[in-house]
Order: sequence, then structure tokens, then C-alpha cells
Amino acid sequence: MATKLFLILPFITLLIPSGFAQCNKEKALPYFRRSVYEFSLNLISRIAQENENHFVASGLSPWTLLSAVSLGAADDTLDEIRQVLRLHRHKCFNSKFFELAQDLTAGDEDTVLERSSTCFVDNRLPLNQVFRDRIKKTKITGLEELQFDDFTVVANTINNYVSAATHGNINEIVEPAELQGVYIILIDALFFKGAWKHQFSPEETEYSAFYDERGNQIGDVQLMFRNHKVNYTYVNQIGASALELPYGTNDRFSMLLLLPQQGNTVSSVLDNMKSITLSTIFKLFEQTGLENVVIQIPRFTITSELNNMKEWLTDMGLKTMFDSNLAKFPDISDYSLYISEIVQKATVTVNEEGTEASVVTAAEFEGRSMSPQFTANRPFLFMIVDKQLELALFTGAYSKPSAI
Repeated sequence: MATKLFLILPFITLLIPSGFAQCNKEKALPYFRRSVYEFSLNLISRIAQENENHFVASGLSPWTLLSAVSLGAADDTLDEIRQVLRLHRHKCFNSKFFELAQDLTAGDEDTVLERSSTCFVDNRLPLNQVFRDRIKKTKITGLEELQFDDFTVVANTINNYVSAATHGNINEIVEPAELQGVYIILIDALFFKGAWKHQFSPEETEYSAFYDERGNQIGDVQLMFRNHKVNYTYVNQIGASALELPYGTNDRFSMLLLLPQQGNTVSSVLDNMKSITLSTIFKLFEQTGLENVVIQIPRFTITSELNNMKEWLTDMGLKTMFDSNLAKFPDISDYSLYISEIVQKATVTVNEEGTEASVVTAAEFEGRSMSPQFTANRPFLFMIVDKQLELALFTGAYSKPSAI
């Protein structure tokens, strides 16, 4: 195993799925990509700033849920969601997202991507039939009705679901005390486990200094080493070198690493990413072709508990959906509902393991100075991407060294 990620998002008090309109997924996909990309970068930039560029998160999952919520929203609540999520003006393109969401699963002996979603509802809340019908038709989430009078039992049920969805890696997303006044909780879990197509050799891993963006040594890391032909290029628009490390053998998933040039910062790269797309980087890879590169990246684990999601989304323009007096979601129930909280928990582990061995010989090792070098011994960005859909499943940054 080279990289393992699991994400829970969000703890949310309502969701409105909707039925699919009849339109072409192929035509809807470019709009979907761009909407998710722009929303994700805006959110990730805020997360990075408040977490000192050391985090792992997903913009895709909140975009998924909030786009579904938009189908049950009205008035200012709907207008804000459409604007912040960059939804298409035609409903048919937006509704095709639900079909695209069903494509966010994959599994073979090398890579696994699983998405699990269930809507837990207090069975004393009278749900409108349209809400039930949309859930059944879209299959975007399951529906489980519980009696919310015993908060401990409800919390245990939800947390057991979370544990199963993340293969035991995250065991708690909600506490009993948080259920007071809550009628609906939607849990969305995204789990990724991938093995490098070409492994790093543990024997080549070595301790090395790690520097901040001003060139000051701030700690030590265990740098993994590999000398191999990979996609590697310099992206002038963002001021960073880009390296792709594929997972498995089907060429669908890979990790993109973005190393700012000397004097540039992670924050600047993130800001400049708004002027390009993932396709820009992949096209540059095609132009340059595979190149033999000396790769050194840290072994690392990052765990993020992002409890300020509500604050960040409000800052982005989603205001009324969190306001108990202003939120308008008429299709769930005749009762007045609003989103009370959104939280995200995620973790990533990167190490040497892979499913296909790539032997690093002494001659290759000695050739380090003859090949381009990608040495991530200072802050960098990483993305776990689905190349089939051209989506970033997870995005993170590494800036606080630790030897694991």
C-alpha cells in the first residue's frame, strides 16, 4: 500500500437529493469538472491558510452534498448555493452530477475507491414524499429512519456506520450531545486505498533535513527515494514543478505533487491554480513525455479535523442556509429546517509500499546527478486525482516535518 485516505464529510442536518433530468453525461462532465474545481480551490485555500499549509481535505465531497441540497432550496438560499458552487444555469446538467457521482467507485487488487452515504432521519419528522422519491430515484444516498430520543443510541449507530465505511480508520464523527435539536444527519464517507504502480525501496529511505519556505531548517523527515521514468514538468503558470506518481495498473488514479520553485510559496501556488485546470497539467505531461527523474518525497501521515467548515462556507457566500430564520428548504418537510453544522475528518498515509516492484540498482542510484531531481524537502502540495473524471478526490499540503 502506498497511499491510504479516508474521509468523512459532513455532519449535516439536511440534504435534498433530486431526480435526474434527461441529458447527456458526456456534455455535462466539463461543467461538472469546472464547478467542482473552482469550488474546491476556494475552499482549500481557506483551509490551507488556517492550517498553516499542513492538512488533507476534499472539496469534492461538500460540493456533492451542497449541489444535492440546492435541488430542495428556494429563494436566497438557492441563489447563494448556485453562485458559490458554480452550478450550471440548466438543471439537466446539474442533475447529471448524480449519475457522475455513481462513477466515483472503483476496485481492483491495486486500488480501491469507495463512497458511502446515508441520510439518518428522526422518524418523528414528517418527510415530504418528494424527498423520499428523490432519494430512491437518484440513489445518491441511503435513507435510514431512527428515533432520536436516545442520543447515545443514535450516535453509536452513526459512528458504527462511519467505522465500517472507513474500514475502521475513523470511528467517531458525532457525539450524543451534538444531536440536540437535530432532525436529519447526512454522513458521506470517501475511502481511498492505493498501491504505487512502482514502489519505493525501503532500503533507500534516508533521514534528511526539511526546510520552510524561507530556507530555514525546521526538522527532519524520512525521504523515500526512487529513480524512474515518470510524468514530470514545470508549470510556469503556477510557479511549481509537477510530478505524477500513478497507482495500480489501470492508469485511473495517481498522486500529483506540486513543489513550488525556490522563493515561491504553497499559498501562491494554490492561488495560481485558479488560472489553470488539471487538464492543463496533464497536457503538459503529454507534451514533455516520460522522463527519468530522481524522486525524493517524505513518508508522512496527516490527519485533519476540519471543524470550521461552516465558517469557511459562510465566508464564501453560503449564508442563509445556516440561518434558522432565513434558510429555505421546502421540499424536505413542512417543518422549518436549516443546516446547523458541517465537519470533515480526513487522514492520509504515504509510504514506500506498492504492488509492482521496481528495483533501483546501484547504477541508477549513482546516476542521481544526471537526471532531473524532484526533492520534496520543503513545503509542497499533493492531490489524489481520478484521471478518468479529471477530478481531485483529495488535496493536501505538507509543511510540518516529522519522521515516521
